[in-house]
Amino acid sequence: MRRSIILSCVFFAACHGTNNPILRPGSSFANNSGSPKWVSLPDSSRIKISDGTTIVVGAGYSRGNRAVDLDGEGMFMIRGGDRFVVTTKNLYIQGMGTKFRVDAPRNKPGEEVDLLDGVMVIRKMYHSDLDSAQEVLHAGDMLMINREIDLMEKEKMDTDELHKAEAKF
Repeated sequence: MRRSIILSCVFFAACHGTNNPILRPGSSFANNSGSPKWVSLPDSSRIKISDGTTIVVGAGYSRGNRAVDLDGEGMFMIRGGDRFVVTTKNLYIQGMGTKFRVDAPRNKPGEEVDLLDGVMVIRKMYHSDLDSAQEVLHAGDMLMINREIDLMEKEKMDTDELHKAEAKF
């Protein structure tokens, strides 16, 4: 009897629990709920995406090609393992198990990446005659890019910025 109650609770939680979608390889999801929403990836990594944000999961995600495309803002909690890639209109962001925020709406020239934990490498998604060097970010670093003036720069987050970014989780 106890076992069947436990199994019923597990089944109920799986079906009706968190209401957070689990995205499959090759799928896309647009958050039009009016508030931020957590989504899960096939490897149990999670992303909290803002209202108006769209995410596309790469078709090869389950085969080790852990890549997503982001249009909007997302707070990423990535499980360790093979490299993880986020592409935006302007940036190619690559890391392993990390916590970071990306603000990259396609309708604006500027984007920002805030790294809370781990290490990542970021480069421009487009050819630049001025500077095509990649940047290595460590926990506490932020990277900003403005495509209109072709400027990408890395800075340290101050304590207030770091706490605000962490609070979004």
